[in-house]
Amino acid sequence: MSDTIGLLQPNAEPFMSFMKIAKRNTEVANNPKFEWMEDDLLPRWDAINAGAGYASGITALVVDNANYFSVNDVVKVPRTAEVMLVTAINTGTQTLTVIRGYGLTAAAALVDNDPLIIIGNANQEGSGTRELKSTQEVPKFNLTQIFKTPFGVTGTENATKMYGGKDLSYQQAKAGVQHKIDIARAYMYGERKLDTTGSKPMRTTGGLLSFLTKNNYDAGGQLTQTEFDNNISEVVFKYGSKNKIMLASARLLSVINGWAMNKLQINQEAKSFGLEIFEYVTPFGKYSIMNYQHILEGAVYGGYGVILDPANVKHRPLAGRDTKLETNIQANDSDSRVDQYITEAGVEVRLPDTHAVLTGVAS
Repeated sequence: MSDTIGLLQPNAEPFMSFMKIAKRNTEVANNPKFEWMEDDLLPRWDAINAGAGYASGITALVVDNANYFSVNDVVKVPRTAEVMLVTAINTGTQTLTVIRGYGLTAAAALVDNDPLIIIGNANQEGSGTRELKSTQEVPKFNLTQIFKTPFGVTGTENATKMYGGKDLSYQQAKAGVQHKIDIARAYMYGERKLDTTGSKPMRTTGGLLSFLTKNNYDAGGQLTQTEFDNNISEVVFKYGSKNKIMLASARLLSVINGWAMNKLQINQEAKSFGLEIFEYVTPFGKYSIMNYQHILEGAVYGGYGVILDPANVKHRPLAGRDTKLETNIQANDSDSRVDQYITEAGVEVRLPDTHAVLTGVAS
């Protein structure tokens, strides 16, 4: 009989690849509820809010968000190219008072929902400080989750010479893979929950999909390269890093390989560290693509791709509770050996605008 045991299991490498990348940004959590702050620059875009629109001579304009503006802001109407200067603001009525046609382009009629862009501000010589305006930082949080993967053998099994080597070593290796997969699935699909119905609290961590609710695009079946660039690449590379990670289902990998033939390259540097990563370069930025088919699988998730900005994803283990192997945890009178892998950790996902989720890819 062969000295090796055939184990049918998914290739653990993709799960470990993502975990290695996430762990590069490891930050220890000092509480099972870990928090972070998010912020953004002042908004630049708003719109006219008037069903009947405005004639070219009207200078009191109702907008969606008057608080976006300050006196002396210079505003442009992209549809007509008209430039306006803000002279007064009434946030109670969402009304701007402006000088129309403040430039070379003549004033023109405005329609409801006409976009407006704040292109800057203009100030007189010797003028004082402008109105102070800032955005408010927003607190976000997630929870750590306790993962346990026990394994063991009886005393007899531990003393018996078996095909494939000692059974405890084999079970340890198998449990290690399973433990990583459990964490990877939670980091993808989990939803945040604090359960206090038992004698002790139990927590689940929110996964990537629970945080990534902004840049979502449903391909609805066929995905072309132009469609991918228009609805994913143009959007996800607008903010954050120009190097993104894509966790791809098998179907998405097949589709990309079809229209990106000869454009996919193996990252040799990553391969030297044991990571199998394909690179796909677009005019907007570069994707490092990982085969995530054993996590993103099934009738629904089998058509998914999750695009991440690695700088905004962190592995957050509770202090002293990152993955460890606990040995000999069996009862004192048990004729057995029981060990377990244990981890208490969660995932931090910052700034959803720097990530994206692609769904519904069939061909």
